[in-house]
Amino acid sequence: MQRADQKRILKLVPYSEALEKLFEVACIKHIGYETVSVERSIGRVLAEDVTSEVDIPQTDRSLVDGYALKSEDTLEASPKNPVKLRIVGKLYPWSPPNEGVSKGQAVYVACGAPIPQGADAVIEVENTVLRVGEIEIRRLVKAGENIAPAGEDVKKGSLVLKRGEVLRPQDIGILAGIGVRDVKVFRKPRVAIIATGNELVEISRKDPTKIVDNYALIVSGLISELGGIPVRLGIAPDDLSEIKGKISEAVEKADIIVTIGGCSVGEKDFVPDAINSFGKPGIIVHGIKVKPGKVTGFGVVEGKPIVMLPGLIASTLAGFYLILAPLIGLYSGLKKDNVLPVISAKLNQDLQADRTLYRFMPVHVRRVNGAFIAEPIPGGSTSLSRFIKSNGFILVPPNKTLEKGAEVNVTLFCRWELTHFE
Repeated sequence: MQRADQKRILKLVPYSEALEKLFEVACIKHIGYETVSVERSIGRVLAEDVTSEVDIPQTDRSLVDGYALKSEDTLEASPKNPVKLRIVGKLYPWSPPNEGVSKGQAVYVACGAPIPQGADAVIEVENTVLRVGEIEIRRLVKAGENIAPAGEDVKKGSLVLKRGEVLRPQDIGILAGIGVRDVKVFRKPRVAIIATGNELVEISRKDPTKIVDNYALIVSGLISELGGIPVRLGIAPDDLSEIKGKISEAVEKADIIVTIGGCSVGEKDFVPDAINSFGKPGIIVHGIKVKPGKVTGFGVVEGKPIVMLPGLIASTLAGFYLILAPLIGLYSGLKKDNVLPVISAKLNQDLQADRTLYRFMPVHVRRVNGAFIAEPIPGGSTSLSRFIKSNGFILVPPNKTLEKGAEVNVTLFCRWELTHFE
């Protein structure tokens, strides 16, 4: 089967304009929220602000193993004139704060124990001399010394975490600390993946004349890494009705749809026609001024955004990071500038620009003497190994050569890359 209309022309738009239109598309529908336990919330995106209903710590606490006392009792203390205080009790972190301190008294407190009523300071055990039933103190102890006051870490009524933040282990710790058991998060978007092409086979098949559908496997992994739920719908041959059938299935099963291959101007490129066959709005952008990846496009099918990724790996990944990644991030509840980390680095060599298009360039960033250095990783449009060797990318403006030592903004391929600069 061949396309009847062979006159399709790509209308390339600037990347910034494409992104603007993409965000308009993404606002068509919000995919909602869900409540999960704090223990299961790591890596999820908060759907509401979290305010503390308690002080942390909830009472004044000792920062050391020592003795709680009245600081005024130590005003005259010195090595030649030690002050003696009578020990009237002991407190531990689990103890109720029911002990009290009067003039001339002290209470032993373990680190983390509540401060007894009447005490305003704690002296370390090692700075006292223990006698039978009493301690000797040979220096002045200042009011507030070695005490963590109630609310020092978190004050009641204060904003602890903001909507749109990705929950980290330390965030989960603070949530548990203020007594939050369940948390409202954005639901993970389901992303349907449709690979197209007569030449493709599933990974389990062995045929030297065919190509393994590994691009869908890569895209699936990247979707998971960004917080989406990949839904692989298999391979659609280069047939208009077959592709339409897969898209219909995707509309029922997912929030976002992505196709791989079949979106250029060749006689077997049926994906744009399949999308437009569902009615308006159909294709919104087809072609962006970026190389590789210029045949990337997107539209809307029955209220669901659909992204068309090209079929050569360099173009596939360029389209993924430039178009699909921001869309997944937005549907996950992330802010537009918080989908992937961006760092500043210096180029280790000159980098030529394209005359009219932005250049999507994979780079390997490493830390050298405390500074980030970006090394461009060259390669052809079918080279997957260049992406294995890189950990981020830059966009080189058209008609502008970047010289060695120039500062560039590197978008990292994932959040975890921040910990792997070698």
